[in-house]
Amino acid sequence: MNSLYLFSRLWARRLWFRFSKLNKQVNSPPRLESLTKFSHPRRIRLGDRVQFLRGAVVLADPQGVIEIDDESTICRFVILQSLGGTIRIGKRTCVGDFSDLFGFSGGLEIGSDVLIATGCHLNPASHNFIDTKIPISKQGSSSKGIRIEDGVWIGAHVVILDGVTIGRGAIVGAGAVVTKDIPAYAIAVGVPAAVRAMRPGSETLPA
Repeated sequence: MNSLYLFSRLWARRLWFRFSKLNKQVNSPPRLESLTKFSHPRRIRLGDRVQFLRGAVVLADPQGVIEIDDESTICRFVILQSLGGTIRIGKRTCVGDFSDLFGFSGGLEIGSDVLIATGCHLNPASHNFIDTKIPISKQGSSSKGIRIEDGVWIGAHVVILDGVTIGRGAIVGAGAVVTKDIPAYAIAVGVPAAVRAMRPGSETLPA
């Protein structure tokens, strides 16, 4: 057992006393690999056996909360940033390498057993741009929130925009840009993402 592994385990246990627990049944500290970074750990609530792989960055803030439930994995160089809102991740969910997930006021809710592949961008906020006489940078922003239900599979480099709900068991193909809701068990691809099929055994293709 090398010294780096021992150091990371000791560091994880030290941080464990600063994190908040999701419930009283949580007993196991998270697994932390090297180069992981956390801010406002009291605003980060963890379940059992959560893993943070190399370079993961988890940035809560005084107005925001990040919750990660049992046995979920935050992979290499992922960024989770609450930005005054809430990020909730369910059980056994995996967020793939180099993905960026934000909270904002509308919030980001991700269910259990969700697979998010490499390089995805989930942003529950949008700039206001209605007034052409004022620079967009000075018109503020809005945030409705994003909801991803249980058992969803999101392919690599998918972008999910504000106000979207992705239904239970849906699949989003690699490189898609999701601008509208996707129903449960649908298979959606493209820019913008459109439903092309339904998973076998599910209901017929929606109109």
